[in-house]
Order: sequence, then C-alpha cells, then structure tokens
Amino acid sequence: MKTYLIAGAMLALTAGAASAQPGPGPGRMGARLDADGDGKVTLAEFKAGRQMMQHLDANKDGKISRAEFDARPQRKAGAPEGKGRGDGSRMFGMMDANNDGFIDKAEMDRMAEKRFSRMDADGDGVLSATELQAARQGARGMMGGGK
Repeated sequence: MKTYLIAGAMLALTAGAASAQPGPGPGRMGARLDADGDGKVTLAEFKAGRQMMQHLDANKDGKISRAEFDARPQRKAGAPEGKGRGDGSRMFGMMDANNDGFIDKAEMDRMAEKRFSRMDADGDGVLSATELQAARQGARGMMGGGK
C-alpha cells in the first residue's frame, strides 16, 4: 500500500505520466522532459523536467511546506470518492523522509529516482514512449480514472 501511495504522490506532484498522450513519440509529457529531443527520457532529464518544486514552492525557499503542499490543486470534479488526492496527510508524511515538516530537493530527487526506476520496465536507463504510456495508464488506474 505504501508503495502505491508513494507512486501516486510522485505522479501527482511531478505532473508527469498522467499528462502523457498516446501515439507516436514520447507524448506530451515525454516531449516536455526529452530535453535533447532523442525520443527517450533519461534520469537526468526526468529530474530536471519535474516542475513540482517551482509550482508548489510559493515562497521560493527551495522546499515545500505542508501549507504549500495542501494548497496544490485538488482532484478533478466527478472523480470517485476515495480516489484522487484527499487531504494529503499520509502522502506528505511519506514524502517528508526526514520528518522535518518540509519536502526538499533531496527528498524530491530520491522520489524521482525511485519513480524513474519503476517506470523503466526494461532497465535500460531511459524511458521510452511505451514506458511513458504504461506509466500514464497505471496512474489513471490508481487515481480511479482509467479506461
């Protein structure tokens, strides 16, 4: 259960796989992350492309407080109850690995590395369009919106 919550948190906060689109190439998310345009996303590109810190760090102090985390956009209207973001208490607690009340860059990097590793199904060190699509489908299923 903890693994699923962390995976869901990573997806939600990185604005990552949930925004990938099917079709040729890496999709919208992959295209945003694929800095060199080679059709693959490396770990360095994955980490650099995450924009959660910039979006949620309202006071620009380099870390996300619980208040900043709680101010993030909530789940879509019409999503099934029990799915989506809820109050985030448990998610924030798991992401705040050192229990200092903040999610910092080091904690985000560790989560990105774990998420990247799970998404990299063939273990080749890059995310292909197929792997990005699979992650998107998995995120939809976890968030209750999969078709």
